[in-house]
Amino acid sequence: METKRSFLFVTWEGGGNVPPVLGLADRLVKRGHHVHVLAEPCLKAAVIATGAEFSAFKKHFTRIDGSIDIIQDSQAKPLTIPAVENILVRPALDVAKETLAALGRTKVDVVVADFMMIGSLIAAEAMGVKRVALFHMPEYLPGPGRPPGGMGLLPSSSGLGALRDKLLTKIFNRVINQYLPELNTVREAFSLPLYSSLPDIYHQADLRLIQTSKAFDAPITPAPANVRYVGPVLDDPVWSNSEYELWPNNDKRPLVVVSLSSTFQNQLSVLKKIINAVAGMPLRCLVTLGPAMSMETFESPENVILLPAIPHNSIFPEADAVVTHAGHGTVMRALSHGLPLVCMPMGRDQIDNAALVAHHGAGLKLRSNAKFSQISKAIQRVLDDPSFRKCAQTLQKEILVDAKADLGVNQLERLAVM
Repeated sequence: METKRSFLFVTWEGGGNVPPVLGLADRLVKRGHHVHVLAEPCLKAAVIATGAEFSAFKKHFTRIDGSIDIIQDSQAKPLTIPAVENILVRPALDVAKETLAALGRTKVDVVVADFMMIGSLIAAEAMGVKRVALFHMPEYLPGPGRPPGGMGLLPSSSGLGALRDKLLTKIFNRVINQYLPELNTVREAFSLPLYSSLPDIYHQADLRLIQTSKAFDAPITPAPANVRYVGPVLDDPVWSNSEYELWPNNDKRPLVVVSLSSTFQNQLSVLKKIINAVAGMPLRCLVTLGPAMSMETFESPENVILLPAIPHNSIFPEADAVVTHAGHGTVMRALSHGLPLVCMPMGRDQIDNAALVAHHGAGLKLRSNAKFSQISKAIQRVLDDPSFRKCAQTLQKEILVDAKADLGVNQLERLAVM
């Protein structure tokens, strides 16, 4: 593209959101555009590595250590959503003010905001700057033919299914709109019209980019006018270490990779249970601990190796299956290598991702509190039954086509010159 434009990205360290957000920034830089990223201090090195300019938040999102838990899922009260409350709502006014300050320092054509950085979308709207909400996961909002996200439900064409979706959408809106007064206070501070529903901020954005493959998702049909499916970014986190030593080359036992959340989700007991479940099985098991678990102590049997981190794209070509919490990034990278999965979701968007994996026949879904025997049986089943790998390879083709097309960059470039 000959016309070079300026983009302001606003994001935070939420684990799986970082590679897709910064991956998009990196691709814009490589196309010659000016990119500035407003983010937490712990992301400075990752941002600089893309070639983008970096500014740090001064309030709320000020972590030097990104593994410190600020979502606090384990402390959730009934009918509350900790991620919405602690990341999206409470810091919204300060995020808006800091976005406004960043917009005042340089000319910006488009603000690209992680969908949790709702304050930055408000600031962009107040300044008359084009704004994009970036969803680094499948569709979450309810709409025609689709139930709300977060419950692991799939669309149903039956009359009973339509009734279910209508009821659940009402409940979803009631829960999510408990935060509306606080967000409308932010809008009042910027002299903007009030919202009637929290999802309005996404529906009114210039674009809502969904960073997954439409073939994997269960989309709203027809999709809202501003929605674009742009495929996943398959980049590994910059903190993953490519130097590792595994089993000898002559060890031909199947390789199962275990990769749970890089952020804290109280996953210690789940990791220990998986390790105990694979002990004695005729396979090799590589467990990647991630920043949140790298300081914990584990006992590992002969067939298990534990590493703080390893790039998925370097180890997945050697793997036969993946056991995961079903974070979207891990699921997409596994499927991009045609690998079947055993999903043990622990919350957030993971429940929906796991349901979609099972729906497509590319793996199995277990509860995070599944018994040892259930875990070992599920792993053995996805290894022994070729249908799981076949279904994963069907999705692999679609995912690789989408990822290669750079649809997100193309959409942002078009918007910038409109």
